[in-house]
Amino acid sequence: MNSIPSLLEETACIEFLQHQQKRICAPNIKVTASMMMKKYAQVLPSHVLNSMLWEEKSKIIPISACTISEKLDVQVKTEQIIYVDSRHEAWKELFSQHLFPLLQSFHKRTNLPAFILWENIAVRINSFFRKALEKYPEHQQTIIQLAKELNQLDGSYFNCDTHPMKTYLVDPNSLGEHKIRRTCCYFHKLDKKKESLTHCLVCPLQSSNGCS
Repeated sequence: MNSIPSLLEETACIEFLQHQQKRICAPNIKVTASMMMKKYAQVLPSHVLNSMLWEEKSKIIPISACTISEKLDVQVKTEQIIYVDSRHEAWKELFSQHLFPLLQSFHKRTNLPAFILWENIAVRINSFFRKALEKYPEHQQTIIQLAKELNQLDGSYFNCDTHPMKTYLVDPNSLGEHKIRRTCCYFHKLDKKKESLTHCLVCPLQSSNGCS
């Protein structure tokens, strides 16, 4: 198991990415970092977003509470979870204190553009909202309101000058739609001998704009 804080250190981060590069048959650690961020963003934000939707208080999950296995299972130490009344506090902790440091570490070690990593997170959040709406149509307005709240955050919540995901998030009034990516996550570069899916489901390479 790798603690997420350990991945903020150069040596540990590179060793983790090199190991995963072999496991997922990626051509380099740049592509690997993109896939790792997609995997982590598939799991971690949903814990917080679910608490915002369905619980009285919002979760703060410290980065120290999380580990990821060699097989990419993400585990959270529940005893370290904090519950707060302020959703704004939970938003800031999720992005600026948890996801941003990991994103920056991947960016620094691989030169993968930060905006690709931010869109990787946005794509997973879009999926979360779409599935929540499908599963709980009777709570449509609650789900839309949370999506609007996320869209309206300023850059300080992400440790950035501006909202780094704003153009990548689905419009809150169209949460059921699949939004085509603006950047490429490099999924198509993996050696997928046993998989039929050659590109991600929202790949811009399949659109008229394309990317490289």
